[in-house]
Amino acid sequence: MTVSLIYAYWPNQPFGATWCDLPWALRDAGLPKRLADASHEVLETVAMSEAAFPEETRSGFDLAGQIAADVAKARAEGELPVILCGSCTVAALAGVAGLGGGEDVGIAWFDAHPNLNTPDTSTSGLLEGMALAIATGQAWNKLATSCAGLAPASLHRTALYGARDIDPPEQRLIDRYQVPIATDASTVNARLHGTATTYVHLDMDVHDAVDVRTTNSAISNGPNVASVRAALTSLERIGAIAVTGLDPAAPDARKATDIAIDHLIAIADARA
Repeated sequence: MTVSLIYAYWPNQPFGATWCDLPWALRDAGLPKRLADASHEVLETVAMSEAAFPEETRSGFDLAGQIAADVAKARAEGELPVILCGSCTVAALAGVAGLGGGEDVGIAWFDAHPNLNTPDTSTSGLLEGMALAIATGQAWNKLATSCAGLAPASLHRTALYGARDIDPPEQRLIDRYQVPIATDASTVNARLHGTATTYVHLDMDVHDAVDVRTTNSAISNGPNVASVRAALTSLERIGAIAVTGLDPAAPDARKATDIAIDHLIAIADARA
């Protein structure tokens, strides 16, 4: 299996979080070597904003367009693109756009948060809380299409896994589109049946905080590591994966990086 690692750096640090350093944390923890040791060919690409003010919102959408091109190229060459990016929004926008978007792309959203807020419903203004809304055409459509070339995926083709911190406006969208909150891969696969490919969004805060604290605001009552891995390795038609939501300054950062690497190796093994 050829794995294309895309290290995507967006120097945005909302509320002081250092999610942006996630790509380097995973590389420093030995991700390429461990994949190679597991008999997978590894390719590496770095994507960084070239804007004069790279932390600004527009630059994040532009960066997503760069990453989307990398995802599409990797797919065309038969590789498994893996986006390593602290920003859920940049990663999701890039992953869906890179797979072509539209009704053919399913979304398996592994995250403690559905990230379905919009500028009209968000109380924090945090762009990361709008990631899935953007990828499915609920918000920021102009920038998403013009900068990243997004053809939005559909919430009818989306399954949540491990979501538990849900705002009322997000719950209304979940109810309107009857989006399942899954506890196993079979529910996800059933929801995405009929799609051509799947974007897998792995925010590391999906894990129960009792098992691993991936950020300083990790949430309890989630799935354990073994359950997450079992679900990930049973997903069908994986087209691209993103690993997000791991703050290298978090209490269990090193443990979290090891878990993320183990997840990626298990997915690659299952696909091989």
